[in-house]
Amino acid sequence: MADTIPSFDPRNGKLIGSVTKTPPDEVPQAVHRARKAFETWGALDPRERRSHLKQLRSVILRRGDEIAEMVATETGRPVAESYAYDVLTTLVLIDHYQRHAHRMLRKERRGTWPFVTSRGWIEYVPRGVAGVISPWNYPFFLPMISVVTALAAGCTVVLKPSEITPLTGELIGDLVAEAGFPADSVVVIQGQGDTGQALIDAGIDVVAFTGSTAVGKKVAAQAAGHLIPAILELGGKDAMIVLDDADVHRAARAAVWGALFNTGQTCVSVERVCVQEGIYDEFIGEVIALLDKVAENKVLGPIIHEPQLEVIEDQIDDALSHGARALRGGHKIEADGGIFFEPTLLVDVDFSMKVIQNETFGPVLAVRKFKDEDEALAMANASLYGLHGSVWSKDRKRAERVTSRLATGTVAINDVAVNFITPSLPFGGIKNSGLG
Repeated sequence: MADTIPSFDPRNGKLIGSVTKTPPDEVPQAVHRARKAFETWGALDPRERRSHLKQLRSVILRRGDEIAEMVATETGRPVAESYAYDVLTTLVLIDHYQRHAHRMLRKERRGTWPFVTSRGWIEYVPRGVAGVISPWNYPFFLPMISVVTALAAGCTVVLKPSEITPLTGELIGDLVAEAGFPADSVVVIQGQGDTGQALIDAGIDVVAFTGSTAVGKKVAAQAAGHLIPAILELGGKDAMIVLDDADVHRAARAAVWGALFNTGQTCVSVERVCVQEGIYDEFIGEVIALLDKVAENKVLGPIIHEPQLEVIEDQIDDALSHGARALRGGHKIEADGGIFFEPTLLVDVDFSMKVIQNETFGPVLAVRKFKDEDEALAMANASLYGLHGSVWSKDRKRAERVTSRLATGTVAINDVAVNFITPSLPFGGIKNSGLG
């Protein structure tokens, strides 16, 4: 009898369903199927692929409520939030590629000086089979970023979704098939880490991994052994710099939203806030009032993956033992069989503490005070991560000056996390936050 992978509702611990596990020794067969599909899909002109992408968008739009319900059940997020952050973001992504991919991939003429009688050009061709290994926090949107990008480029895909959210991963394969793509354009395999390792060894042409930095380093090393590119979107420790001429009310709302959406289980969550001393007390007061409303209304979803709770509690305990103060929250809540965590505000934190050094991936906001721009940048840049960040100021030139000195892959001004869902902008990190 084949092994199965169960899926549980993190709100109450109840079994939702299960999928059949793909044995690692069967992964090469999945790659072979995708390779055969590539013979058809990869031969199409980019303009010919547009109709398929448009049809995929239509299928997702028609089945959006079903997708959101599945995501909500596997992650514990509210259905409306799941629709916004997984379904709508995916629709925007597909719309972008079906409109622009053919122009992005068209042949580019290049000069050949000093060989003035020669002609040169760049021609883009699909790599072949893309392996996609995706996480549990956004089980539809995050894999679809890589899946849709690969399909738009003419590649076929073997997708290994997280074993925490396997049902949503299975649904992705069904949607692509319903949209009329050639059979096996997207092959879904199910399993744990050994299945992902088998995928990298199975003859794929590129691997896209979204997940923790620790696992991402292993993926990069394994991919290097096959000399295949590895696209790695890894952990973050995003800093928010609030200058003394910022709109304090709006910045406080952004900090709370940025720290708490999806219960902080987002790679671009706001985890560190650096606030200039002249507005520090006002900012803290605003944040406390907002956190009290969140706690009162009980709007936060559960901790999706139970082992993450240990990370959150360890960081808070470490911070408190080294002199930090928790002005709000700091404790887990067990209800109806699920694991929840209070929205938490830490102050008097410094770089000696784990909560400043390491990714938290939970509803925790750590706030520090600074005197001037140089000190703020020193605080923000003293991190092993560099995925995203934000700068808050009413002075555009000042904000851009500070932004240009932030050591991070992407930055927003007077907004948070917006780059991640803007498909026309490149998204990726530096340092321990990834490659590509």
